[in-house]
Amino acid sequence: MTEAATRPFATATDTGTGVLQTFVTAGPSTIVADISVAQGGLDLGPDPHELVAAGLATCTSQTLRLYANRKNWEITAMHVEVFSHFEADVTPHERFERVITIEGNLNDEQMERLFEIAEKCPIHKLLTNGARVVTTVGGEG
Repeated sequence: MTEAATRPFATATDTGTGVLQTFVTAGPSTIVADISVAQGGLDLGPDPHELVAAGLATCTSQTLRLYANRKNWEITAMHVEVFSHFEADVTPHERFERVITIEGNLNDEQMERLFEIAEKCPIHKLLTNGARVVTTVGGEG
């Protein structure tokens, strides 16, 4: 091994019940992930696409908040929505649509800068630049 064992960023453990219910642990929290009833699940939690969209929404909000705080800009409310669309005739097929609503004592230049900063969110960069996934086989459990 090249480094000491650390806590993984995320784990997914099949619940052993239902169709595709999974316990997802990310950081200190555990939630149930599932698929919709129409897809054969019980809709007990977000599906994998919703989890990715949540990561983009969260990262965007946190990136904007950090930047505004550093500049001492007053944001009184912020809301980020992310929609996922599959487009078979376009490559890449997946398209995320992000809607950012910001309220506060901000001028037009500050608002424009915040929308530029949203493009620098690390998850935005990960999704637009791509990532490598390396898979290895774990030990017996």
